[in-house]
Amino acid sequence: HRVQINPYDPEKHVWLVDDGAHMVYKFTNDGKKLVQSWGEFKVPGNDDKHFGRPTEVAWLPDGSFFVSDGYTNTRVVKFDKDGKYVMAWGQKGTPPNETRPGYFNTVHAIAIDKNRRVYVADRANSRIQIFDENGKFLDMWTNIRRPYHVLMSRDQFLWVSDGETHKMLKYDLTGKFLYGWGTFGPMAGRFNGVHQVSVDQENNLYVAEVFNGR
Repeated sequence: HRVQINPYDPEKHVWLVDDGAHMVYKFTNDGKKLVQSWGEFKVPGNDDKHFGRPTEVAWLPDGSFFVSDGYTNTRVVKFDKDGKYVMAWGQKGTPPNETRPGYFNTVHAIAIDKNRRVYVADRANSRIQIFDENGKFLDMWTNIRRPYHVLMSRDQFLWVSDGETHKMLKYDLTGKFLYGWGTFGPMAGRFNGVHQVSVDQENNLYVAEVFNGR
């Protein structure tokens, strides 16, 4: 579901989030050694040792991290820098009219800003919920149709790939919509299901389109 590198990690370990196996893996950068893993292979669960189709990882500068969990589970799980379970929060919500804070349906992506606030893409409930690093609810943005992926840029704007409009959307950290671009279709420059987004050191944008297969 995701291939990621912790931006604070000088060794650039590669993390794989395998939702079908209910696992998160951490490899050396060359892929030759499995350093650590979380979950039990193809055994779903909702406790401190299992996931239910996890979707993404986001890190704090000290190496502690959060897992959005996920398609089956409806929670965010926090681990310390050594990978030890710390806590989890979130309950099952009921779309299409779920408005309660901390209730999720399809916890599909996660990002963190420089103030350590955690942004959770609550995809099936068509919103983004914001928490502090200990799971305290802070805010929610309900002006987003189906947030597939969220990316916190270095200049502290939140970019969202919207699976309903097939646009890339830019927000400031108060939730104000600033800019959007893109449209649906298979042609070059158009999108269909942007499932992951990344930016290189020269600010080139890369998108993985799950339905256009490219």
